[in-house]
Amino acid sequence: MQADGEPAWMVAWRDRDHQQPSSPPSKVYAPHDTFSFPAKKGVDWQGMIVPKRWAYDGCVRREAVMDADANPPRVVRKIGWQRCMKCRRPFFSEDILRLRLCDGAQGCRGDEDRFS
Repeated sequence: MQADGEPAWMVAWRDRDHQQPSSPPSKVYAPHDTFSFPAKKGVDWQGMIVPKRWAYDGCVRREAVMDADANPPRVVRKIGWQRCMKCRRPFFSEDILRLRLCDGAQGCRGDEDRFS
């Protein structure tokens, strides 16, 4: 501290903090209010372009799920109708390479004896 008193910048800083604002802020934003969806069309909240589910077509059609955040967009996985490896029933697979057992009420994915 200086011998002749407080510096001018400190006095101005204290005066600024104790002044009342001229007008109240119009809206105070919380962190959850600042989230916005991607600007690209057809992109979900995770930044993926996911095709809509289609009717059963005999397990022929495959569609790519694209990552729109990459430049250029890249293929993340492929989706489509698949036949279960255990019961051979058709089911819609969200990843045709890694998801090969059906799910649902009578699905094979929840079986405890599927590896025996």
